[in-house]
Amino acid sequence: MQITPAQSSDRESWNIFIRNNYPPVGVFMQTWEWGEFKKDWGKKIERFFVTDGDQLIAAFMLAEHSLPFGFSYGYLPRGPVLAKTLDQQKINAVFSFIRDWAAQKYRHLVFLRLEPPVQEEVIAELEKERFFRPDYYIQPKYNLTLDLTKPEEEILASFHSSTRSNLNRAERRGVTVTLKNHRQEINQSDFWQMAKDTISRNSGKNLYPPRTYFDSMFKILPALEDETSPDQLSIGTFYGYQHNKPAATHYVLFFGDTATYLYGASATECLKSKVTTYLHWQAAREAKARGFKYYDLGGIDEKLWPSITTFKRQFGGLEFAYVGLIDIPLRPRLYQLYNFLKKIRRLGKS
Repeated sequence: MQITPAQSSDRESWNIFIRNNYPPVGVFMQTWEWGEFKKDWGKKIERFFVTDGDQLIAAFMLAEHSLPFGFSYGYLPRGPVLAKTLDQQKINAVFSFIRDWAAQKYRHLVFLRLEPPVQEEVIAELEKERFFRPDYYIQPKYNLTLDLTKPEEEILASFHSSTRSNLNRAERRGVTVTLKNHRQEINQSDFWQMAKDTISRNSGKNLYPPRTYFDSMFKILPALEDETSPDQLSIGTFYGYQHNKPAATHYVLFFGDTATYLYGASATECLKSKVTTYLHWQAAREAKARGFKYYDLGGIDEKLWPSITTFKRQFGGLEFAYVGLIDIPLRPRLYQLYNFLKKIRRLGKS
Protein backbone atom coordinates (compact mmCIF):
# COMPACT_ATOMS: atom_id res chain seq x y z
CA MET A 1 0.00 0.00 0.00
CA GLN A 2 1.17 3.55 -0.73
CA ILE A 3 0.01 7.10 0.02
CA THR A 4 0.94 9.80 -2.48
CA PRO A 5 0.08 13.52 -2.66
CA ALA A 6 -2.48 14.57 -5.27
CA GLN A 7 -1.21 17.19 -7.72
CA SER A 8 -3.16 20.00 -9.36
CA SER A 9 -3.20 17.93 -12.56
CA ASP A 10 -5.16 15.25 -10.64
CA ARG A 11 -8.19 17.48 -10.11
CA GLU A 12 -10.43 15.67 -12.59
CA SER A 13 -9.46 12.13 -11.55
CA TRP A 14 -9.81 13.13 -7.89
CA ASN A 15 -13.39 14.31 -8.28
CA ILE A 16 -14.32 11.30 -10.41
CA PHE A 17 -13.08 8.93 -7.68
CA ILE A 18 -14.96 10.90 -5.01
CA ARG A 19 -18.12 10.90 -7.10
CA ASN A 20 -18.00 7.18 -7.87
CA ASN A 21 -17.36 6.03 -4.31
CA TYR A 22 -19.28 8.24 -1.88
CA PRO A 23 -22.74 7.70 -0.40
CA PRO A 24 -25.40 10.29 -1.27
CA VAL A 25 -24.72 12.52 1.73
CA GLY A 26 -21.89 14.79 2.68
CA VAL A 27 -18.78 14.03 0.71
CA PHE A 28 -18.85 17.29 -1.24
CA MET A 29 -16.45 18.18 1.60
CA GLN A 30 -13.85 15.93 -0.01
CA THR A 31 -14.20 17.45 -3.50
CA TRP A 32 -11.34 19.37 -5.05
CA GLU A 33 -13.27 22.63 -5.17
CA TRP A 34 -14.25 22.47 -1.50
CA GLY A 35 -10.58 22.07 -0.61
CA GLU A 36 -9.68 25.11 -2.70
CA PHE A 37 -12.37 27.11 -0.92
CA LYS A 38 -11.03 26.06 2.48
CA LYS A 39 -7.53 27.00 1.40
CA ASP A 40 -8.68 30.43 0.33
CA TRP A 41 -10.36 30.80 3.71
CA GLY A 42 -7.01 30.22 5.39
CA LYS A 43 -6.92 26.51 6.18
CA LYS A 44 -3.89 24.30 5.50
CA ILE A 45 -5.16 21.64 3.09
CA GLU A 46 -3.44 18.58 1.60
CA ARG A 47 -4.87 15.80 -0.56
CA PHE A 48 -3.71 12.20 -0.80
CA PHE A 49 -4.41 9.08 -2.84
CA VAL A 50 -4.12 5.59 -1.30
CA THR A 51 -3.14 2.91 -3.77
CA ASP A 52 -2.63 -0.83 -3.55
CA GLY A 53 -0.42 -1.83 -6.43
CA ASP A 54 -1.96 -0.12 -9.46
CA GLN A 55 -5.42 0.09 -7.84
CA LEU A 56 -6.75 3.35 -6.33
CA ILE A 57 -8.54 2.31 -3.14
CA ALA A 58 -9.02 5.54 -1.14
CA ALA A 59 -8.59 9.30 -1.18
CA PHE A 60 -8.71 11.93 1.52
CA MET A 61 -8.30 15.63 2.08
CA LEU A 62 -6.52 16.52 5.31
CA ALA A 63 -7.11 19.87 7.03
CA GLU A 64 -4.82 20.90 9.89
CA HIS A 65 -6.29 22.56 12.98
CA SER A 66 -3.90 24.32 15.31
CA LEU A 67 -3.42 23.40 18.96
CA PRO A 68 -1.23 25.17 21.57
CA PHE A 69 2.58 24.91 21.62
CA GLY A 70 2.97 24.28 17.90
CA PHE A 71 0.91 21.10 17.79
CA SER A 72 -2.07 20.40 15.54
CA TYR A 73 -4.56 17.72 14.74
CA GLY A 74 -5.51 16.52 11.27
CA TYR A 75 -9.18 16.44 10.28
CA LEU A 76 -10.58 14.46 7.33
CA PRO A 77 -14.09 15.91 6.83
CA ARG A 78 -16.33 13.04 5.69
CA GLY A 79 -13.20 11.11 4.87
CA PRO A 80 -11.40 9.03 3.93
CA VAL A 81 -13.44 8.12 0.87
CA LEU A 82 -13.08 4.38 0.33
CA ALA A 83 -13.51 2.41 -2.88
CA LYS A 84 -16.85 0.61 -2.82
CA THR A 85 -15.11 -2.65 -3.72
CA LEU A 86 -13.20 -2.89 -0.42
CA ASP A 87 -14.09 -5.63 2.03
CA GLN A 88 -13.85 -5.29 5.83
CA GLN A 89 -10.29 -6.64 6.00
CA LYS A 90 -9.05 -4.17 3.40
CA ILE A 91 -10.86 -1.27 5.09
CA ASN A 92 -9.14 -2.14 8.38
CA ALA A 93 -5.81 -2.24 6.55
CA VAL A 94 -6.39 1.20 4.99
CA PHE A 95 -7.15 2.81 8.34
CA SER A 96 -4.14 1.21 10.00
CA PHE A 97 -1.90 2.24 7.11
CA ILE A 98 -3.09 5.86 7.30
CA ARG A 99 -2.34 5.83 11.05
CA ASP A 100 1.21 4.52 10.61
CA TRP A 101 1.88 6.86 7.69
CA ALA A 102 0.68 9.92 9.61
CA ALA A 103 2.73 9.00 12.69
CA GLN A 104 5.90 9.03 10.58
CA LYS A 105 5.10 12.00 8.33
CA TYR A 106 3.48 14.43 10.78
CA ARG A 107 5.42 14.61 14.04
CA HIS A 108 3.46 17.72 15.10
CA LEU A 109 0.05 16.06 14.86
CA VAL A 110 -1.43 14.91 18.15
CA PHE A 111 -4.14 12.86 16.48
CA LEU A 112 -6.04 12.28 13.25
CA ARG A 113 -9.78 12.93 13.29
CA LEU A 114 -11.53 10.83 10.65
CA GLU A 115 -15.16 11.02 9.60
CA PRO A 116 -15.61 8.18 7.12
CA PRO A 117 -18.93 7.98 5.25
CA VAL A 118 -19.49 4.35 6.24
CA GLN A 119 -22.02 2.45 8.30
CA GLU A 120 -21.74 1.44 11.94
CA GLU A 121 -20.86 -2.19 11.33
CA VAL A 122 -17.73 -1.19 9.40
CA ILE A 123 -16.35 0.64 12.43
CA ALA A 124 -16.95 -2.06 15.03
CA GLU A 125 -13.78 -3.86 14.00
CA LEU A 126 -11.72 -0.67 14.08
CA GLU A 127 -12.35 -0.02 17.76
CA LYS A 128 -10.25 -3.10 18.49
CA GLU A 129 -7.28 -1.24 16.95
CA ARG A 130 -7.33 1.45 19.69
CA PHE A 131 -9.22 3.96 17.60
CA PHE A 132 -11.47 6.18 19.69
CA ARG A 133 -14.92 7.63 19.13
CA PRO A 134 -15.77 11.01 20.71
CA ASP A 135 -19.28 11.44 22.09
CA TYR A 136 -19.88 14.54 19.95
CA TYR A 137 -20.00 15.35 16.24
CA ILE A 138 -18.69 18.00 13.87
CA GLN A 139 -20.81 17.24 10.82
CA PRO A 140 -24.39 16.05 11.39
CA LYS A 141 -24.67 12.35 12.10
CA TYR A 142 -28.13 12.20 10.52
CA ASN A 143 -29.27 13.69 7.21
CA LEU A 144 -32.56 13.62 5.36
CA THR A 145 -32.53 13.20 1.59
CA LEU A 146 -35.21 13.12 -1.11
CA ASP A 147 -35.02 10.39 -3.74
CA LEU A 148 -35.29 12.28 -7.03
CA THR A 149 -35.32 9.15 -9.20
CA LYS A 150 -39.05 8.77 -8.50
CA PRO A 151 -41.66 10.56 -10.60
CA GLU A 152 -42.44 14.06 -9.37
CA GLU A 153 -46.02 13.11 -8.49
CA GLU A 154 -44.74 10.25 -6.32
CA ILE A 155 -42.27 12.52 -4.53
CA LEU A 156 -45.03 15.02 -3.80
CA ALA A 157 -47.31 12.24 -2.56
CA SER A 158 -44.66 11.23 -0.01
CA PHE A 159 -44.76 14.69 1.59
CA HIS A 160 -46.81 15.31 4.70
CA SER A 161 -50.22 16.76 3.83
CA SER A 162 -49.30 20.04 5.54
CA THR A 163 -46.19 20.36 3.35
CA ARG A 164 -48.23 19.86 0.18
CA SER A 165 -50.72 22.41 1.49
CA ASN A 166 -47.92 24.90 2.18
CA LEU A 167 -46.61 24.55 -1.37
CA ASN A 168 -50.04 25.44 -2.73
CA ARG A 169 -50.32 28.28 -0.24
CA ALA A 170 -46.98 29.73 -1.36
CA GLU A 171 -48.17 29.92 -4.96
CA ARG A 172 -51.46 31.50 -3.92
CA ARG A 173 -49.54 34.12 -1.91
CA GLY A 174 -47.40 35.21 -4.81
CA VAL A 175 -44.17 33.30 -4.10
CA THR A 176 -41.77 32.82 -7.02
CA VAL A 177 -38.24 31.41 -7.21
CA THR A 178 -35.30 32.46 -9.38
CA LEU A 179 -31.97 30.66 -9.79
CA LYS A 180 -29.17 33.22 -9.93
CA ASN A 181 -25.41 33.36 -10.35
CA HIS A 182 -23.98 34.39 -6.98
CA ARG A 183 -21.04 36.09 -8.72
CA GLN A 184 -23.45 38.48 -10.39
CA GLU A 185 -24.95 39.34 -7.03
CA ILE A 186 -22.15 41.60 -5.80
CA ASN A 187 -24.23 43.02 -2.96
CA GLN A 188 -25.35 40.27 -0.57
CA SER A 189 -27.17 42.73 1.69
CA ASP A 190 -30.55 40.98 1.21
CA PHE A 191 -29.15 37.68 2.47
CA TRP A 192 -27.45 39.22 5.50
CA GLN A 193 -30.52 41.21 6.44
CA MET A 194 -32.58 38.03 6.27
CA ALA A 195 -29.86 36.20 8.24
CA LYS A 196 -30.30 38.78 11.03
CA ASP A 197 -34.02 38.02 11.01
CA THR A 198 -33.31 34.29 11.16
CA ILE A 199 -30.88 34.70 14.08
CA SER A 200 -33.42 36.84 15.94
CA ARG A 201 -36.08 34.13 15.54
CA ASN A 202 -33.54 31.63 16.88
CA SER A 203 -33.33 33.45 20.22
CA GLY A 204 -30.17 35.21 19.11
CA LYS A 205 -28.24 31.98 18.40
CA ASN A 206 -26.06 32.41 15.31
CA LEU A 207 -25.58 29.22 13.29
CA TYR A 208 -23.93 31.01 10.36
CA PRO A 209 -20.16 31.02 9.77
CA PRO A 210 -18.47 34.43 9.50
CA ARG A 211 -18.95 36.57 6.43
CA THR A 212 -15.39 35.82 5.28
CA TYR A 213 -16.47 32.18 4.93
CA PHE A 214 -19.16 33.14 2.43
CA ASP A 215 -16.82 35.57 0.66
CA SER A 216 -14.29 32.79 0.03
CA MET A 217 -16.96 30.27 -0.93
CA PHE A 218 -18.53 32.63 -3.45
CA LYS A 219 -15.13 33.48 -4.91
CA ILE A 220 -13.91 29.90 -5.35
CA LEU A 221 -17.00 27.81 -6.11
CA PRO A 222 -18.36 28.22 -9.64
CA ALA A 223 -22.02 29.01 -10.19
CA LEU A 224 -24.41 26.32 -11.41
CA GLU A 225 -24.80 26.79 -15.15
CA ASP A 226 -26.51 24.86 -17.92
CA GLU A 227 -23.23 23.23 -18.95
CA THR A 228 -21.95 22.52 -15.42
CA SER A 229 -20.47 19.03 -15.07
CA PRO A 230 -21.62 16.86 -12.12
CA ASP A 231 -17.91 16.12 -11.58
CA GLN A 232 -17.40 19.74 -10.52
CA LEU A 233 -18.73 21.14 -7.27
CA SER A 234 -20.89 24.18 -7.99
CA ILE A 235 -23.31 26.36 -6.10
CA GLY A 236 -26.87 27.30 -7.01
CA THR A 237 -28.34 30.42 -5.42
CA PHE A 238 -32.12 30.22 -5.15
CA TYR A 239 -33.90 33.50 -4.47
CA GLY A 240 -37.46 33.42 -3.21
CA TYR A 241 -39.74 36.42 -3.69
CA GLN A 242 -43.21 37.30 -2.47
CA HIS A 243 -44.86 39.69 -4.88
CA ASN A 244 -41.38 40.51 -6.27
CA LYS A 245 -40.02 41.39 -2.82
CA PRO A 246 -36.99 39.37 -1.51
CA ALA A 247 -38.34 36.83 0.96
CA ALA A 248 -35.70 34.07 1.32
CA THR A 249 -32.41 32.75 -0.09
CA HIS A 250 -31.06 29.19 -0.22
CA TYR A 251 -27.53 28.18 -1.22
CA VAL A 252 -27.44 24.66 -2.68
CA LEU A 253 -24.33 22.68 -3.67
CA PHE A 254 -24.37 20.41 -6.72
CA PHE A 255 -21.96 17.52 -7.16
CA GLY A 256 -22.11 13.92 -8.36
CA ASP A 257 -25.64 12.59 -7.86
CA THR A 258 -26.61 14.97 -5.07
CA ALA A 259 -27.79 18.54 -4.57
CA THR A 260 -27.13 19.60 -0.98
CA TYR A 261 -28.87 22.42 0.86
CA LEU A 262 -26.12 24.34 2.67
CA TYR A 263 -27.42 27.60 4.15
CA GLY A 264 -30.56 29.65 3.96
CA ALA A 265 -32.15 32.75 5.43
CA SER A 266 -35.62 34.25 5.32
CA ALA A 267 -37.42 37.49 6.11
CA THR A 268 -39.65 37.21 9.16
CA GLU A 269 -42.45 39.24 7.56
CA CYS A 270 -42.68 36.70 4.68
CA LEU A 271 -42.76 33.48 6.71
CA LYS A 272 -46.51 33.05 6.38
CA SER A 273 -46.02 32.77 2.63
CA LYS A 274 -44.26 29.41 3.22
CA VAL A 275 -41.42 30.58 1.00
CA THR A 276 -38.80 28.33 2.65
CA THR A 277 -40.85 25.20 1.93
CA TYR A 278 -41.34 26.36 -1.65
CA LEU A 279 -37.61 27.07 -2.10
CA HIS A 280 -36.68 23.54 -1.05
CA TRP A 281 -39.18 22.05 -3.48
CA GLN A 282 -38.07 24.22 -6.39
CA ALA A 283 -34.39 23.46 -5.71
CA ALA A 284 -35.23 19.74 -5.64
CA ARG A 285 -37.13 20.07 -8.93
CA GLU A 286 -34.15 21.89 -10.48
CA ALA A 287 -31.83 19.11 -9.35
CA LYS A 288 -34.16 16.43 -10.72
CA ALA A 289 -34.41 18.22 -14.08
CA ARG A 290 -30.61 18.22 -14.29
CA GLY A 291 -30.41 14.47 -13.67
CA PHE A 292 -29.40 14.49 -10.00
CA LYS A 293 -30.67 11.56 -7.95
CA TYR A 294 -30.88 13.09 -4.47
CA TYR A 295 -31.75 16.35 -2.78
CA ASP A 296 -30.14 16.54 0.67
CA LEU A 297 -32.09 18.80 3.03
CA GLY A 298 -29.21 18.72 5.51
CA GLY A 299 -28.76 17.57 9.08
CA ILE A 300 -31.52 16.45 11.41
CA ASP A 301 -31.34 15.80 15.15
CA GLU A 302 -34.36 15.56 17.46
CA LYS A 303 -32.40 16.76 20.50
CA LEU A 304 -30.29 19.53 18.96
CA TRP A 305 -32.75 20.89 16.38
CA PRO A 306 -36.25 19.59 17.20
CA SER A 307 -38.24 22.15 15.18
CA ILE A 308 -36.08 22.05 12.05
CA THR A 309 -36.02 18.23 12.24
CA THR A 310 -39.82 18.12 12.32
CA PHE A 311 -39.95 20.55 9.37
CA LYS A 312 -37.57 18.47 7.25
CA ARG A 313 -39.20 15.15 8.08
CA GLN A 314 -42.47 16.44 6.69
CA PHE A 315 -40.81 16.16 3.26
CA GLY A 316 -40.63 12.38 3.74
CA GLY A 317 -37.45 11.08 2.15
CA LEU A 318 -34.59 8.85 3.23
CA GLU A 319 -32.72 9.24 6.51
CA PHE A 320 -29.00 8.49 6.52
CA ALA A 321 -26.93 7.83 9.65
CA TYR A 322 -23.14 7.88 9.73
CA VAL A 323 -20.68 6.84 12.41
CA GLY A 324 -19.50 10.33 13.31
CA LEU A 325 -15.92 10.93 14.43
CA ILE A 326 -13.08 8.45 14.79
CA ASP A 327 -9.91 9.67 16.47
CA ILE A 328 -6.55 8.00 15.86
CA PRO A 329 -4.07 9.09 18.56
CA LEU A 330 -0.56 9.69 17.26
CA ARG A 331 0.70 11.09 20.58
CA PRO A 332 -1.45 9.21 23.14
CA ARG A 333 -0.55 11.26 26.22
CA LEU A 334 -1.16 14.58 24.50
CA TYR A 335 -4.38 13.19 23.10
CA GLN A 336 -5.53 12.30 26.62
CA LEU A 337 -4.64 15.82 27.77
CA TYR A 338 -6.58 17.30 24.84
CA ASN A 339 -9.69 15.32 25.78
CA PHE A 340 -9.36 16.23 29.46
CA LEU A 341 -9.13 19.95 28.71
CA LYS A 342 -11.98 19.74 26.22
CA LYS A 343 -14.16 18.02 28.81
CA ILE A 344 -13.37 20.75 31.34
CA ARG A 345 -14.34 23.44 28.82
CA ARG A 346 -17.60 21.66 27.99
CA LEU A 347 -18.47 21.35 31.70
CA GLY A 348 -17.73 25.06 32.11
CA LYS A 349 -20.10 25.97 29.31
CA SER A 350 -22.86 23.83 30.75
